[in-house]
Amino acid sequence: MNFGIYFRWSGLLFIFCALVSLLILRQYQDPGIRTAVGTGLGMAYLNTLIGFFVLAWGYRRQPKQLMVAVFGGMIFRFLLIFAALFVLIWALKMNQVALVTSLVAAYFLFLVLEIFHIVRNVDRKEGEQ
Repeated sequence: MNFGIYFRWSGLLFIFCALVSLLILRQYQDPGIRTAVGTGLGMAYLNTLIGFFVLAWGYRRQPKQLMVAVFGGMIFRFLLIFAALFVLIWALKMNQVALVTSLVAAYFLFLVLEIFHIVRNVDRKEGEQ
């Protein structure tokens, strides 16, 4: 799995999400909402990069180790996101709706990119054999 290609595509998707968010947030003057949306996008982007590293590690291993990497990485990322949400919402009093909405929307977009990248690499690997 090529990190450079994935990093480029995920970076472009992050910029796209940021631009769409800026267009939507033009009507809101509250900097707290903008901060929450930016934080949600950043969390989703960090999550996808962590996911890629875990998948790339498992991709070079045996199928059993790949499954452990996929599911273990998924659990680790969920726990990391929930812990961060807890701190951001309850301790820092960040806007809940803006934070969670931007996180979930960006998370699913990055998930689609992650799945597309995995399928593309599996097809290439099978073609080489």
